[in-house]
Amino acid sequence: MQQDRIRWNQKYTDETHPINPSRIVQDFYNLAPKGRVLDIAAGNGRNALFLAKNGFYVDAVDISDMGFNRVSKHHINLNLICADLDNFDIPKDRYSLIVNCRFLERRLFPFMQEGLVSGGLLIFETYLEPFGKKIEEPSRRKHLLKKNELLHAFLPLQILLYRETRESDEKGSEYMASLVGMKNG
Repeated sequence: MQQDRIRWNQKYTDETHPINPSRIVQDFYNLAPKGRVLDIAAGNGRNALFLAKNGFYVDAVDISDMGFNRVSKHHINLNLICADLDNFDIPKDRYSLIVNCRFLERRLFPFMQEGLVSGGLLIFETYLEPFGKKIEEPSRRKHLLKKNELLHAFLPLQILLYRETRESDEKGSEYMASLVGMKNG
């Protein structure tokens, strides 16, 4: 855990990271009932801050305390939790919205579903194996979803959106899986 924290703290010190909330969060957060939010692997807090400013009480969890520097001065509805998500437990029936962007810990899938209140919303977007290409490196493969893996993991939810896309910019291409699902009561 300490090595992961050091590595991520260094990344947040050395690199520039987006400060605007994820597009999928901006597009779908308003479907969640007002209440408590869990932002998993919150990074620099961009989604957490956006949601707090929009009336939610946010538990933002990340292994890096450096990532939270930008948002720590905004004490509005933000509970910043520095924790290793390999060992983090999500309380049952607690959150009206759970956000997971650009992070993959499959162990958390069932706990995310259990952590939602009835009518609660899950917004999940992370990396996907490139279409038609095999990833040889095992350590990289464990951080990438397989085709339709995210969809199948969350079928107990009412799926409002599911897509697998290739996104390109000046840095190259990324393959992403995006899901928005609601817990039925």
